[in-house]
Amino acid sequence: MVEDFTLVPGAGQEVVCPGCGSSYDGNTVPFCDCLASINGPVCPSCGKCTCKLSKEDQAAFWQKAPPALFRRRLEDRKANSGRQPAHLEKKMGRPLVLVADDDAVTRRVAQRVLEKMGYGVIVAERGDEALQLALAHLPDVVLTDALMPKLDGRELCLRLKNLPEMAHAKVIIMTGLFTKSQSKYEAFQDFKADAFLKKPVEVGELKKVLDELAPLPNPTTVEG
Repeated sequence: MVEDFTLVPGAGQEVVCPGCGSSYDGNTVPFCDCLASINGPVCPSCGKCTCKLSKEDQAAFWQKAPPALFRRRLEDRKANSGRQPAHLEKKMGRPLVLVADDDAVTRRVAQRVLEKMGYGVIVAERGDEALQLALAHLPDVVLTDALMPKLDGRELCLRLKNLPEMAHAKVIIMTGLFTKSQSKYEAFQDFKADAFLKKPVEVGELKKVLDELAPLPNPTTVEG
């Protein structure tokens, strides 16, 4: 229930964490780096954020959030939603990760997190664009949303796996829609995915998968 993560009566800017029950000032804590359309405040005691709440509970939480916190959310989304060029030559280090997602915020957050880890990054907002970039730059990893315009992320995975020049690449499918066990099975069995992540994707989850599929020669410690 969203009542477990709501304003503390009379406390002004405080919220209560559903994970540990501690209260904190929602205007002074950082927002999470989860790969999600809407990021939220991180509890300083247990490290949990609002991303794992249901959509209904998230909506109720933000309706009751202090005005200053809501403004921070709008500013955070605005900062992360600007369109960025697909080709980022200065970020073409290796291992190279191609991020494909039609949500601008998810793309920008993923880019920031991956660069902080030490990966090279290129981005695409559609499946067909991702396919072209993959053939042009031969990334080591493709991190793709399952549902995108022009070319579905799962179909993108299958096409890449059938290309000899992309035989080296690992494909991670992430989704907030196809979350049932059958969908995960299909991702591996029918579309040949190397990993399957449910959105919102926490930094720790992503790092664990990347450490297995495309480890960095000199890994950087990233909090998540």
